[in-house]
Amino acid sequence: MGIRKHFEKRGKGDLKLQDFSLEQEEVEGLKFDPETEISKTDWQGMKNELEVYRQNNDWWHFADQAMSLKVLFPDRVSELDLNYQAWQAMKDWLESYRQEKNWWDFAGQAMRLKILFPGRTAEFDLNDLVWQGMKDELESCRQKNHWRAFANKAMRLKILFSERTVEFNLDSAWQKMKDALESSRQDNNWWSFANQAMCLKVLFPNKTVELDLNDSVWQGMKDRLESDRHNSDWQDFASQAMNLKILAADEVEVTDQGLEITMRKENFKQEKKERPVRKQF
Repeated sequence: MGIRKHFEKRGKGDLKLQDFSLEQEEVEGLKFDPETEISKTDWQGMKNELEVYRQNNDWWHFADQAMSLKVLFPDRVSELDLNYQAWQAMKDWLESYRQEKNWWDFAGQAMRLKILFPGRTAEFDLNDLVWQGMKDELESCRQKNHWRAFANKAMRLKILFSERTVEFNLDSAWQKMKDALESSRQDNNWWSFANQAMCLKVLFPNKTVELDLNDSVWQGMKDRLESDRHNSDWQDFASQAMNLKILAADEVEVTDQGLEITMRKENFKQEKKERPVRKQF
């Protein structure tokens, strides 16, 4: 709470209680708690989708789904059965992208593996050749004005090479990326909007307020989540839920462990506030 004084001219005399009004502080951010927003049925559906990818040896989608589930529920990661076989298969796919010089998919797979296995990043061999290949991809998007892809690629690079973010020249791309975000808003494409906004929050954690995540936008993104649930599209559901969790977070920080997300745990209406809980992913 804050106290706002009324300084209108008054006659002589003591200040009275009505000369002060209580002003509710604006709460930045929007609420999305996976523990209450995602049911046991949803969780099982997302896990079943993960197992389909495992059985089909589709390790690209497996890594993507597993990453979303770990970000959503880091305390349940043991249920994902990320065993040595899964690790080796996902890493083999990473190596195939390296051999093909497919730096877009390499960056995506490497980012997912860093979040899933933060202690094994050294095994990815993120050398200067890899860095240059991915950076060239980023610059190609800039030259072609592909700003949605630019935001996604820049986020992947930041998570993989956080110490070199200054080399991305992100500030000059901020307005263009925001314009692309506005295009998705105007089209009511709430999956694309959520994904782009999530990328921008990771890239510019101090500029989230400029994304204008108002009630209408938030409802649109949650409606898309509900549509994915209704259609049992558990891959898009998991991805959208992950986007919403990151957008609702108090703080998102890239670390050597991947992403560190701080969520607000207390009810906004409560007077007593608990300290935020920080988790490494």
